[in-house]
Amino acid sequence: MNNKIVLIITWVCIFAILFPVFSTLAEELDSTNFKIVDITTQGGGTAESTNYATLLTVNSTITDPRLYSTNYKITADPASAFRPAVPEISCFETTTDGYSNCTTGPSELTTGGMVALCGGDGCYDKARFEVDTNDNPTDTLYAIQISEDNFSSDTRYIDGSSYIPESYITHNINDFRTKTQWETDTFNILGLTEGTQYYIRIIALHGDFTQTEVGPTDTATTAGTSSFFDIDIANTGGSSTETDPPFSIAFSGDNSLLAGAGTVVAENLIWMDAETNGSGGFAIVQKGENGGLYSTTRSAQIDSITGNLDALKEGFGLQSYYIDYNSSSIGDITAMSNYSGSVSNIGIVDTDWNKIYDADGPIVDGRIALYLMARANTDKEGATDYDETITFIFVPRY
Repeated sequence: MNNKIVLIITWVCIFAILFPVFSTLAEELDSTNFKIVDITTQGGGTAESTNYATLLTVNSTITDPRLYSTNYKITADPASAFRPAVPEISCFETTTDGYSNCTTGPSELTTGGMVALCGGDGCYDKARFEVDTNDNPTDTLYAIQISEDNFSSDTRYIDGSSYIPESYITHNINDFRTKTQWETDTFNILGLTEGTQYYIRIIALHGDFTQTEVGPTDTATTAGTSSFFDIDIANTGGSSTETDPPFSIAFSGDNSLLAGAGTVVAENLIWMDAETNGSGGFAIVQKGENGGLYSTTRSAQIDSITGNLDALKEGFGLQSYYIDYNSSSIGDITAMSNYSGSVSNIGIVDTDWNKIYDADGPIVDGRIALYLMARANTDKEGATDYDETITFIFVPRY
């Protein structure tokens, strides 16, 4: 069948004779399946594709409600030709565990989710989102709206510098950033409240007067604050050993504490599990009951010290042996300088609190261990009841 499109172009001009006559050009609109006849246009132009050709009216806005739907609206005003596509949300996550829909974050996020980054049950005060550009140019800018009531009465923006939600009153052009800029940092929404559901949506901008309508909404709920601390007693091979209280360590056997002998190290160590999703990390502090190894029967004490036992001839204290944690952790664990020595350098077990470890951010699967070291001078009387009770406290920082 021969499909032919009959195109009738009419342009009527009634002007004074001094004006030139207007002329128009038209193109036959061929299609395999359709036939269009009797088209009139004003000031038109031709828009073409591989399979279709049509004429559009310039400088007109289509307001016919039949051309609207829940998700789409057809417009043909001049700004529409330059306005970017409405962006969507690729991922918005706070508590995913073992997986992630985000693709541009660190590898630990991809395989372990937000729990791998924040520890505990996930992030309680931060989140990550990524932008689905819908094929917008790479220099397109995006602003992020956030709400706790699905934008009913609470509509804020994410500050482009601090990543903290701000009022629409302070929102400005600096809060529009490219997809790459938004996604460079692991967390791009900060300052959230624990256990709270949040909604976000995105606006695009590509030049003056081209801001889009808001895109579809996504939601995520922050975790609660969480920490884990546990003590175990094991030898140097006990990085994964789990033991139950009560806990005790003795200087015995080949490691017996003898007057006038050299420095000895207890066979077993104090092992600790330490994990938190606290944004400020944690501290571990300790103190002793006596401030040294005290014998009730002899009314004698080997005082705890900070220093080199080989040089000081007598003393008792702690030395960090082992620090490990999941590489996805945002924070790092370090031993305080008094306890991070080597050979016979120890830190004090005082009757006042002393910090022995510090973490500067969330830690996942933290595991640390301490040596107990002692030396007795030649004048120290022998006894079997030299002992000390040490208390450890884990202090998460939220």
